[in-house]
Amino acid sequence: MNKWSNISLQRMQDVNQRLIDLFNLALSRSPVDFGIAYMGGFRTDEQQNELFKAGVSKCDGYEKKSRHQFGEALDLIPYVGGQYLLPSIYHNKYYFIIFGVIYAASIELNIPIRFGANWDGDEIWIDDQNFDDYPHVELK
Repeated sequence: MNKWSNISLQRMQDVNQRLIDLFNLALSRSPVDFGIAYMGGFRTDEQQNELFKAGVSKCDGYEKKSRHQFGEALDLIPYVGGQYLLPSIYHNKYYFIIFGVIYAASIELNIPIRFGANWDGDEIWIDDQNFDDYPHVELK
């Protein structure tokens, strides 16, 4: 059975309890272990701006806020074969397996969510996005 590391638990501090409940259920059922990515939980304005300047976020943290700044988003990272896997053509399958488990848990718990690989919530994943953020899951 998968279990949160102490680091992932720390990264979930100040995150909305419904999102934590969702991730707890998903982790307990996922065939792929996962954790919370670096700066993948609550973020200050300054932390969000750092990510914006690094080109890994479209939200600057000031004019355009991220859901992370309200504790309404988490970024996950699969843990397979003893290592964390960043999004790539070789690793994306693990993200999609985890998304499926999270999505099923969201229906069970009646918690509407949105994924960074399907911002518009349609049936087309990846191909119709102008910015893919595979690790990202947020409350709607």
